[in-house]
Amino acid sequence: MKLAPHLHRLGNDIVASYLIDAPEGITLVDAGLPGHWNDLQRELREIGRTADDIRGLVLTHGDSDHIGFAERLRAEHGVPVYVHEADAHRTRTGEKPKTPVGP
Repeated sequence: MKLAPHLHRLGNDIVASYLIDAPEGITLVDAGLPGHWNDLQRELREIGRTADDIRGLVLTHGDSDHIGFAERLRAEHGVPVYVHEADAHRTRTGEKPKTPVGP
């Protein structure tokens, strides 16, 4: 869904990610849920772009409703994913980090 010039929203009313379409390429902010992959593909088609036009994905944090299709995009299209190191493992594997047990 186009929100403004060069800004599109993917997902639904509760979980969303954002696509910024600039002349030099696309930047995504968050990756929603895994099923939002289809929304991404549809939005790319509508603006005449492909996943090869995506230059990077910025994840605001590692919750499951933000990392959705991130690993798929990285693995299948080589898109760099930028995420805080504390959320990197969860982004790659979907596993929550093991929290250390205190004294």
